[in-house]
Amino acid sequence: MPIAAKILGSSPGGTSGEKAKTAFLRALRTLIQGVAGAFPAAGAGVAILSTGYWQTFGYGCVAALITAIVSFLQNIASFLPEDPTQTS
Repeated sequence: MPIAAKILGSSPGGTSGEKAKTAFLRALRTLIQGVAGAFPAAGAGVAILSTGYWQTFGYGCVAALITAIVSFLQNIASFLPEDPTQTS
């Protein structure tokens, strides 16, 4: 399996609808993981950034949202090779 396909590969799926559904679910999973990661990161951010906990948590959530959007776009892209390590 080519390394480029593993790193940059898109979601599997026969039709564009199947591919979009898989891409959406993977982006949602990425968003949930990012928000979960924002909780402990906000504690460290308070000490480093001199901001409030919830403000730092908000920055972490915005970063998670951006990451999820990029994940969705990568997974739905038809010009990228299909990732052979992923299954629908």
